[in-house]
Amino acid sequence: MTEARMKYQLRDSGLYCYSSEEWQRVGGWIEVVARTRLSNKKHGHGALLQWKNMDNVLLREVVYARTLNGDNARQIRELLVDTGYPLEPGNISWTRLQRYLLEEMAKAPPATTVDRSGWHGPIFATSSWTAGQADEQHHFVGQLSTSPLLQESGSLQDWQNQVGKLCGGNPLAILSVGVALAAPLLKHAELENGAFHLVGNSSTGKTTLLQVAASVCGAPTFVRNWVATANGLAAVAAEHNDMLLALDEIGLARPEDVDVATYHIMTGASKLRANISGDLAEQTHWRTLALSTGEVWLSEVFQDIGKSVKAGQENRLVEIPVFGKFGAFNEVHGFSSPQEFVDALKSRTRHYHGTLFRHWLERLTEDVDDLPGYIQNEVARLTDQWKTSHMASQVLRVIRRFALITAALCLACRNYLLPWSEAESVRAVHQAVGAWLRSRGHIFNSEEHRILARLRDAIYKWNHRLVDIERGDYGRAIGLRRKVAGETQWLIPKNTLIKELGLRSRYTREIEPLIQRDFMETNEQSRGTMKIKLRDRSERFFALWPDRIKAYWEALPDGDGLSQFPTIPTGDSEVEGDD
Repeated sequence: MTEARMKYQLRDSGLYCYSSEEWQRVGGWIEVVARTRLSNKKHGHGALLQWKNMDNVLLREVVYARTLNGDNARQIRELLVDTGYPLEPGNISWTRLQRYLLEEMAKAPPATTVDRSGWHGPIFATSSWTAGQADEQHHFVGQLSTSPLLQESGSLQDWQNQVGKLCGGNPLAILSVGVALAAPLLKHAELENGAFHLVGNSSTGKTTLLQVAASVCGAPTFVRNWVATANGLAAVAAEHNDMLLALDEIGLARPEDVDVATYHIMTGASKLRANISGDLAEQTHWRTLALSTGEVWLSEVFQDIGKSVKAGQENRLVEIPVFGKFGAFNEVHGFSSPQEFVDALKSRTRHYHGTLFRHWLERLTEDVDDLPGYIQNEVARLTDQWKTSHMASQVLRVIRRFALITAALCLACRNYLLPWSEAESVRAVHQAVGAWLRSRGHIFNSEEHRILARLRDAIYKWNHRLVDIERGDYGRAIGLRRKVAGETQWLIPKNTLIKELGLRSRYTREIEPLIQRDFMETNEQSRGTMKIKLRDRSERFFALWPDRIKAYWEALPDGDGLSQFPTIPTGDSEVEGDD
């Protein structure tokens, strides 16, 4: 009988083939569970293998057909042998096993493979488990190559009783749990990546908050460190796709890496690179919410490299000062001291972790078709409650992210996954928003507020330093004054305003908010200036409307708009009743 007509038989004792008129053992028990490929059904074809090793441990792994049927098939042989598969000695045994796997792969039922965590249609996949239902099974590639990112210890009830209950009365702990729960909702909320940076002195409980957040998903090893290159942090972010990214101690990182990472991680895409043939390599994309800690603010991190924080970085990395009676905590739940409470919370997160996230995803995937509409409506509702009339777009972007956390917490409470109320969830996040706004100092776009505040101060300072335009020459005065349709207009020489307001040499973007608000008029759009002929010469000025600027600031109940932020969440009868 030729090898092409080889017969195989899988017994409890192993795999056998019929040769030379007898059944000869090939190796231990092994089967092909499914014929696999990527969701596009065009690439990544292979097989899901399942086998028992010499300790009778059941193992699973997806192998690619290009490897199994190619020149590198020895890699699969080495994988099997390394895991303890009892392959019979001799090359003939491997040749027979290889043929068996290829033949079985062709007959096996189809399944989809995924190579990273997160949402794949209605399925949420991880290297440890898969939640949701689809037309066919989904399997994770590379389960044996790395230790599982998500680990579980104890039951959900254990986590609720031992960890969750200690979060009650502690707004920052509730917020931290909320960030972990909100991460897989970014896709359905259609919101961008973001990070929340908890800033406080040493030994205030920041790392403990990070461990509480990590306990939602896995063991304390789920927490990563800021000490890495920007590229390394991007790789970690990709591994945490649709999950929390917990980063400890920003002060230990190189400022240059933090500078790049605050954009790179939050953008959610790897750098453009060429492959070995010179073609553009495929980009890696990810969605994540990060929770970061540190003793320093972003502005302090950048001092060493002589840079200032950009508005885009402020919006991506939201800095929240640690607040509480005892560092990061208000309630110590009967422990004799805050330190004893923190020690207990740390210890409990080591023993009880990981189960909440799996139960959370199982609940989300039950109604996955309705999830986008529900989450987007909740985010919009909460944002409408918290936004104010003067709140700028940059602030609203962050408010929506806080609203997503609140929506996640409330949904988890309704499904009895958290041991505190919806009302407490809303209050906790609301307090965090208030702390962020107070630390930020205003509710405007950063660049806009900077120039508006400088201009406000200048208006009052310059009031008696202008002369009427009829003089034709301002001499030592700051500029000229004239009436236009009955309204006072100030003409400040271009170089004078640039110097007085501390504008950059390329100032057009900085003064754009003034033109948009009709605080400044121009007849030279590209320059933002007003070109006027004075006697025998033409001169460029910045043309300001001082009364409009004064009226704008006087319309605000305070100079920064912070008092407009509602002190108590309103309009949610369900939440109030739940309290």
